[in-house]
Amino acid sequence: MSLHGWTIAASLAGLPFILPHVVEDFAEGIAQRVGLSTPAGAFLLGGYLGVQALGLVLLGQGRRAGWMLAFSTSAIWTVGAVADHGPAVLAGGFRGGAVSTLWVLGLVATQATAAALAWRGWRRGRAA
Repeated sequence: MSLHGWTIAASLAGLPFILPHVVEDFAEGIAQRVGLSTPAGAFLLGGYLGVQALGLVLLGQGRRAGWMLAFSTSAIWTVGAVADHGPAVLAGGFRGGAVSTLWVLGLVATQATAAALAWRGWRRGRAA
């Protein structure tokens, strides 16, 4: 498989982790914690996922902008999850236990992989 394909696959592999984690975040009041209503937070999340999907579509079409969108959206997922949940995960006993921890670790692993692959693809494109 090409670097394009692996990047797209890694990004999409995060969905089974991202979706339940975000549902749990909303149940825990993440929107209110950042000063938003739940509907506003959900709308912004939908827009963010749309931007991530657009990046993957552009990447699939061989467009250079796809690399940067794939990198930036995956990097934001990774940095956000590590910054917000990393200390609690490392301390043990994160939220609902093992399942909640699995969702965060899966999100971080898949999105960090996608970000690294997208960065590599973008850098290769610059050298050409």
